Amino acid sequence: MISWGSDTGFEYSIFGTIIVAGFVSFFFWRNRTRRRTLRMREDGMYVWIEWPSGERCSPDDPSAPGGEWDSEGDGDGGDGGDGGGD
Repeated sequence: MISWGSDTGFEYSIFGTIIVAGFVSFFFWRNRTRRRTLRMREDGMYVWIEWPSGERCSPDDPSAPGGEWDSEGDGDGGDGGDGGGD
């Protein structure tokens, strides 16, 4: 990351950049895994793989606007929990 100090000027931290890149990569991977594994069971429940808790389910499509993955739909940040049980 880039920081400023009055005595040193601009400084670049490769370690900070690696940490931020790791977090960004993880969130992209997590969202891609969710979307790739989303399916509908015979009983009409939507099921997907969520890290780290494993299989999650919901009676409504979580990828739809206002669904569990929609960060603007319900105000919970888009990381909603288990909408139903097995």
